[in-house]
Amino acid sequence: MTSAPHAPSPAPVVPAALDGIRAIEIGTFISAPFAATLLADFGAEVIKLELPDIGDPMRTLGEYPPGGDSSYWWSAMGRNKRSVALDVRTDEGREILGRLLESADVLVENFRPGTLERWGITMDWVRARRPGIIVARISGYGQDGPWRDVPGFDRNAQAFSGLVYVTGEPDMPPQQAGLPLCDFNAGLWGAFGIVTALLGQLRQRRESGNEIDLALYETMIPFLKDMPQRFRHQGRVTERTGNTPDYVAPGGAYRTGSGEWIFISGTGDRVFERLITAVGRPDLAAAEQFRQNKGRVTHRPVLDAAINEWLAARSTDEAIAQLQAADVPAVKIQSIRDVMTHPQVIARGNFIDVPQPEGGQVCMPAPLPRMADMPPQVRWPGEHLGQSTRRVLRDELGLDDAELARLAREGVIGA
Repeated sequence: MTSAPHAPSPAPVVPAALDGIRAIEIGTFISAPFAATLLADFGAEVIKLELPDIGDPMRTLGEYPPGGDSSYWWSAMGRNKRSVALDVRTDEGREILGRLLESADVLVENFRPGTLERWGITMDWVRARRPGIIVARISGYGQDGPWRDVPGFDRNAQAFSGLVYVTGEPDMPPQQAGLPLCDFNAGLWGAFGIVTALLGQLRQRRESGNEIDLALYETMIPFLKDMPQRFRHQGRVTERTGNTPDYVAPGGAYRTGSGEWIFISGTGDRVFERLITAVGRPDLAAAEQFRQNKGRVTHRPVLDAAINEWLAARSTDEAIAQLQAADVPAVKIQSIRDVMTHPQVIARGNFIDVPQPEGGQVCMPAPLPRMADMPPQVRWPGEHLGQSTRRVLRDELGLDDAELARLAREGVIGA
């Protein structure tokens, strides 16, 4: 008699990449909260401290779900975090923060320099409670320098960084990016700095902490391509060129016969030859003045005229299909409707719908980057203000119900 086959063993539970890392976030709006969100997506325990009755102003930005008390955006930015409503400006609130820091690996904040110090939360005070803590500080212009105390938000940082100066059409006003690039970029750099500092501690077996000082504007400096070298070595100031890159031709935004816009990149000799052949002008590929990129940039109008003539007789779908068949990088300039309904985006799972505790679902960008092992995940959407206050302070700091009730009456905590 043969025995029944054994049931398959359950797959082992693999800890998240940052499992065991604890972070305290004292931040508002975008940069510090986004840095903490990235840590939380990969398994770090993030305790978000918010002022009672006020909370992070991000809760009020954008559209709200029906009957909701916080915005859709908050559900994504606050995901995987525990909201503790605590007034760290008070003596008792600061003392509670100190006790929370004793078991924390990371503190991330983005107040104007001097704000935390004014509340008695100096870096010496922080290190006295947790000598090995990693502190990430994000501000408009950094913790030092003559502009240290100047207020600055994302748009100011875009303008200051040089990004806005080169964005837009040459004969039109400079144009800010349509999204808060510096804020989100600061979150990326901040999270990268935190993980790098943690890895350095581990690999070098160091018990000392670290302090990360990041200015919003400087997060764009590495993206300025050769603009610094042009100015330093040639005295040239890079100007706006609109949708037409000034360093390569052909390429840019072109209008199709459907009245829609597509972006074509003709970068490189081989791609140029494939592009200009696809639009029915192989003669231009053979012309001496177009053999090298420098000549193509000089004579850009001739190439653009050929491309525009070809596109005018074709729909967007037809043009993109023919260009992609010729192995030419071409894509429609997409609206959010186009993005979210595109088969590639759907196949990659770039947007997810996360269940809300009170019912329904909320859409948000999926965590990035994808990893084959220890991938990021969304465990829960952003909590209500102070939703975890009592649980954290009771279970982790040992405060009893009477003490919690007193602190709530005095406005030190919210629940």
